[in-house]
Amino acid sequence: MFAKGWLSRALTDLGAGNLDRILVIGAGVTITVLLIFIVFLYLNIDKRKKVELELQRERDLMGSIMETSPMGILVMDHDGKIIFANDQAARVHGVARDEIIGRQHNDPVWKISGHDGGDFPEERLAFNRVMKIRNAVLDIRHAIHWLDGRRVLLSINASPLFADDGSIKKVVATVEDITTRKKVEEALKESAYRFRSLVKTAESVIILLSPDKKILEFNRMAEELFGRTRHEVLGRDYYELFVPERLWGECSRQFSTVLAGNPLRLLENYVLVRDGEERLIQWSLSRLLDAKGDALGVLAVGQDITERKRGEVELCEAKDAAEEASRAKSEFLANMSHEIRTPISAIIGMSEMTLNTDLSSEQQGYLVTVKKAAESLLHIINDILDISKIEARKMELRPEDFNLHEMLDKQLSVLRVQAEEKGIELRSSIGDQVSRCYHGDEYRLGQIIINLVGNSIKFTEKGYVEILVEHSGSYEEGAILEFKVKDTGIGISEDKAEKLFESFVQLNAGYSKRHPGSGLGLAISRQLVEMMGGQITFSSKEGWGTEFRFTVKLKSSEGDCVEELSSLNSDGNGERKVAARILLAEDNATNQVYISHFLTEEGFQVETAENGLEALEMLKSGGPFDLILMDVQMPEMDGLEATKKIRDSGDDIPIIALTAYAMEGDREKFLKSGMDAYSSKPVKIDELTKLINKLVPGP
Repeated sequence: MFAKGWLSRALTDLGAGNLDRILVIGAGVTITVLLIFIVFLYLNIDKRKKVELELQRERDLMGSIMETSPMGILVMDHDGKIIFANDQAARVHGVARDEIIGRQHNDPVWKISGHDGGDFPEERLAFNRVMKIRNAVLDIRHAIHWLDGRRVLLSINASPLFADDGSIKKVVATVEDITTRKKVEEALKESAYRFRSLVKTAESVIILLSPDKKILEFNRMAEELFGRTRHEVLGRDYYELFVPERLWGECSRQFSTVLAGNPLRLLENYVLVRDGEERLIQWSLSRLLDAKGDALGVLAVGQDITERKRGEVELCEAKDAAEEASRAKSEFLANMSHEIRTPISAIIGMSEMTLNTDLSSEQQGYLVTVKKAAESLLHIINDILDISKIEARKMELRPEDFNLHEMLDKQLSVLRVQAEEKGIELRSSIGDQVSRCYHGDEYRLGQIIINLVGNSIKFTEKGYVEILVEHSGSYEEGAILEFKVKDTGIGISEDKAEKLFESFVQLNAGYSKRHPGSGLGLAISRQLVEMMGGQITFSSKEGWGTEFRFTVKLKSSEGDCVEELSSLNSDGNGERKVAARILLAEDNATNQVYISHFLTEEGFQVETAENGLEALEMLKSGGPFDLILMDVQMPEMDGLEATKKIRDSGDDIPIIALTAYAMEGDREKFLKSGMDAYSSKPVKIDELTKLINKLVPGP
């Protein structure tokens, strides 16, 4: 209107003459309008391009996100056909991307099933649930089967996309392979179940305490011990319920130590149980941590040791009683040894004295029988004492340098008499590699030989008994010797062989047995052989004889090997003669007589005292004496006390203990008291003479 009005007024003003000017002006106006339109159109197109570019960038970004997402992404149309799938979605379905697009969400190729292997209801599939409830669904789990047969468990979240009319245009779903996670969950669930089962069924008390000492777990054994159910105590303060108040401080310190990361083992504490009774529990306390590494609490695993402790106390009491009984037994054996050995000593001594007098052959036969009977009784007593020492583990070896050849000759000289009486030959042989001297227990080795050779002689009626000694090897400290004892005796049947080395077992036991004995010799021999680091075996054939073999380890001799100490004064037989004045302190009159008799025959001067007091008096008033033979057990004052008084006075006169005691430790006890040597009863005059000659200095 403005333009029209303006143009009309212009035409009127200008008139017809100015028509050209009017046309020019109109054209300018038209061009201006066109330019304005063109500029407006350009601006409109540029804006639209920018919007399209921005939309494209957003589409590219969304596509990139969907493609690179670690989650599988599916887009389905309203019919359930897959119209988009990223690589991850195709991967979790076990197919290529171009093979999944266009398939139905429930294509039979995947054989959809429940995670337990059963059928999965169609209406519970994620797409169907979204279409039904028109809302998002979360964590729908089902299994599919890949084309290669593998079974995979999927977790699906799905959401609807609505059209303008309110209908569901598309369904977008995320798909995740949770096969491994499910296995881990199952393993954790199984582990938790096992832990709960273990806690519940364990035969130990198991309690879990929070850092503030509240009860978090309380198993069946805890319920039985404390008389409270689990539901009664959960969440309550453990100390207030079950710890005696006097122990709160100590237990709190222990609790803090464990919470700090220092477990406590075999910790013993008293707890309060039903009716206020206190029980002693042995705990193992350790700290439990949560997933973040923070202290979850303290796990206490315990055992009720109240009865065990009582049993230990009773066992200690029983042990003390047994040791007391063992001491009483040892004292009894020692006393019995003394009481029996003393009269046997007198019998043997007086028999020897009488045999040296003028007797008829018949009388001599009687006395020889008496002496043999006494020696047999003494042998039995020695065996009983030895087996008692072994059973009480008090048997000890006393190693010293000794001449093996001389020891064997000495033992066989005694045994040869027995063999000759039976008309059998006793042979012996020592290998060239066997040295003369070794370091070991000569007495115990001789005892083994006496037992084995004596047994062979006893069970051999004709033929021979032979002992062989060979070098069978070496060890770091010396040599291993093998001893063989062979005989042509009655042999041993196979059914009795296994009992051969048992104590108090005699293979021909019974009222009609022909060969007497205590049944201890072989048992003692086996123990002694084992103490010497060896073994003993045997082979036998009934009616053809037996062969025993045993080995011993003997150290090399520590000093020079000598035969016997020779004296400066000799009677021509190599024996040293000392005219010593001897004080014999002995309360038994018979022993006084025969010991004095034989020592006098050896050239010694002997005076006697009946007890320790009398010996001390004679030492002061009747001296000087060169040596004292001191009986250990005497009235008024025994030999140990008398020896102590002599040593306390500064007198160093040689003192030899004469005693019928033969238990382990007796020898050490006597030497410790101040005595110089030890000789057991029955006294062997030859050995006693050698001992005196060693202790009394020569002229």
